[in-house]
Amino acid sequence: MRISTRSIINGYSRNLNKTTLNLNSSRIKVLTKQNFTSIAEDPSAATRSFKLWREYNENADYVDNVQSTIKLYDSISASTLQVSQVLSNDVSEDALKAINGATSYEGRQTYAKTLRGMQETIILSMNGTYGDRFLFGGASTKDVPFDLTDDGTLEYRGIDVNTNDPDEIKQLEEYMNETLYIDIGFGMQEANGVLQDDSAFNTAVSGLKMLGYGNTDDGISKNVVTLLGQMADELEKEPFDEERYSDMLDQFTECKNNVADFAAELGTQCEFLENTETKLLSNQDALNEQIVAVDQVDMAAAITDYIWQQYAYNAALKVGNSILSQSFIDFMS
Repeated sequence: MRISTRSIINGYSRNLNKTTLNLNSSRIKVLTKQNFTSIAEDPSAATRSFKLWREYNENADYVDNVQSTIKLYDSISASTLQVSQVLSNDVSEDALKAINGATSYEGRQTYAKTLRGMQETIILSMNGTYGDRFLFGGASTKDVPFDLTDDGTLEYRGIDVNTNDPDEIKQLEEYMNETLYIDIGFGMQEANGVLQDDSAFNTAVSGLKMLGYGNTDDGISKNVVTLLGQMADELEKEPFDEERYSDMLDQFTECKNNVADFAAELGTQCEFLENTETKLLSNQDALNEQIVAVDQVDMAAAITDYIWQQYAYNAALKVGNSILSQSFIDFMS
């Protein structure tokens, strides 16, 4: 059986095309640093890559959520610290001076003005914002949470914090226990149509938890801002009821301790968020390493392969020069 030049040329062309494709593929891998540029090149690796990238992007969203929540809680912590400092350093000292040293009416009025000034300072902190969000409004993030009226009444979202109306008290309790969840990577699972608390993070922070609401049996406010106003009113009275004022100081101590407890709970939540951020960032690094292993080439191996394919291509061209010349007999046929 005679092998014609035409069949040799056809076979050579097919092999040369294959060599050219291999050279081009190795060149693309070196230039792009990618193991594959289409699903058809490696369907199994492409499937793993899609899965890893989906997990990576989801984790990146969780990182963004937790980092924005950390910044939110940093602002909440700063405002809480301001209130705590006012109560511990300014109000407490002046209040004690008023009962122990200020015996004149004029002296008591001076301390009363100090207490009212502290009321305004606390309300400014409690109406603080982070971006366009009010920090202490619970689930209501767009409206000013606290309003200290001219007559000394403190309202939280339109309700007197010292109301005696059962319906309004119930509403305040609901405000204090509101939730506003954000997904930080715990699954956000529901049970009977209700989101499970441990599957998401509640970002709703009610100022009532820190400042308090309601009254004691003898009519002393459990809200520290209103209580400061009552203490100021008592200092301005003549004659001065020292026993009544002493009872208010005892309640003030409880309110101050409540603020400290709130700050401690806040610190625990901040620590939880920071630990969650660390875990998510660690997951992000691990996923990135897996993606690199699947998607990106080993450059040393890729360059070696490219050089080899280039050598094979050049060799194929040289071989072609020796087999493409037709003999006279082949030409006649």
